[in-house]
Amino acid sequence: MKNKISIHELKVEGYSEPVDISEYILDRFAYGFLTEGEALADIDGMNYLMGPGQLIIVPESKKILLKHYNCSHGYIGSFSLSFLKDASYPVLRSPKPIVQSFWFDDAVFMANLFKRMLTAMEDKDFTFLQSAIDMILCQVRPAGKVAAIPEKFLQLVFEGYNAQFSVSDYAAKLNVTPNYLNKTVKQHTHRTAIDWIEIARINMAKMLLKDHTVPIGEIAGRVGVPDQSYFARFFKKKTGFTPSEFRNQ
Repeated sequence: MKNKISIHELKVEGYSEPVDISEYILDRFAYGFLTEGEALADIDGMNYLMGPGQLIIVPESKKILLKHYNCSHGYIGSFSLSFLKDASYPVLRSPKPIVQSFWFDDAVFMANLFKRMLTAMEDKDFTFLQSAIDMILCQVRPAGKVAAIPEKFLQLVFEGYNAQFSVSDYAAKLNVTPNYLNKTVKQHTHRTAIDWIEIARINMAKMLLKDHTVPIGEIAGRVGVPDQSYFARFFKKKTGFTPSEFRNQ
């Protein structure tokens, strides 16, 4: 799985001249997200200038020449179609690169998501990486528009460690019915609302288990599964390890 997904932190101080950067062609999709600065890329003869809060998805087999970086911070990487749970996202059918802008809270959410992806890559947590790529792709549209309810739902689930809530809780926060939330999330992300909640719970539990000062019973409550024995079964079903085994490996 490792050779099907990659992510790297981008941190370029100052200005990087074209002579410092080479042309390349990937046999899979490439992506980049900037949190600061700017970057200019020539993709199949077309220039794309990226700024803070902007995400680019580049189709496979495109000729990419990074012309310059200017105080560029963010994340870059690639993924193959075979890595995805579902390859039917509209963005994957676009013959040209797509640039999506995220502002304010949305940009913070995306930056935190990419940061978590870096940690997941180090931990070889390919389940979370797959769900993260799904999450990114479902928020990008060829026309540059996002689906409001699924986007806000994902932000609520993954921002601020809110995974302890139920589908009904999130539906109430979004002023929709649980059935509508399930339907629209499934339609736009190819996963159910409870699938995303469980992914967030496991990701949060893994992060907390790395802190040996936090009791496992407390972790169970913090991820919304107050019954410690049920939490242990849930965690093992999703990861193959009991919470204690994961903590001590």
